[in-house]
Amino acid sequence: METFTKVKKIVDKIMSWISIAIMGIMTVLVVWQVVARKILNNPSAITEKTAQYLFVFAVMFGSALVFGENGHLEITTIKDKLKPKAYMVVTLLANVTLIFFSAMVLIVGGVNLAMNQWTVVDAALQLSMGLIYLSLPLCGVCMIFYGIYNICVAIRDGKANRRPGTEVGSGTL
Repeated sequence: METFTKVKKIVDKIMSWISIAIMGIMTVLVVWQVVARKILNNPSAITEKTAQYLFVFAVMFGSALVFGENGHLEITTIKDKLKPKAYMVVTLLANVTLIFFSAMVLIVGGVNLAMNQWTVVDAALQLSMGLIYLSLPLCGVCMIFYGIYNICVAIRDGKANRRPGTEVGSGTL
């Protein structure tokens, strides 16, 4: 489990840096777009489209990262009242459901969508639209990784009769 946690920390760092880079580039592009449109009176279709496509990647990578950090929105009123073993079962069911969704919708559907759109070219950037849709399977793989990690943590902590991630000094979840 220690090795798995180290790998997760590396994946977290990579996802964080990708998200930071995307947001930084988007910020520069949007500021330039505003300057070009309002001051120079010459808007750029390239910066506008690039910012739109980067926004797609920011949302997808950001959602995977938030899931990996267990920062997603959930209503815990009932879940918090459960005993550790029951809490583990609920956590397992939630993560198995997410893994199934990620595999079927994000990976299988995303690959099909990317392949179907591969020959469609964006007019402004002259890029294949399939590249944009590759964000789906990429983030699907990340979410499956995080789901498997969360399942391992839930099983470990359920066996120890505690809630996932409540180990003192664990630094996980």
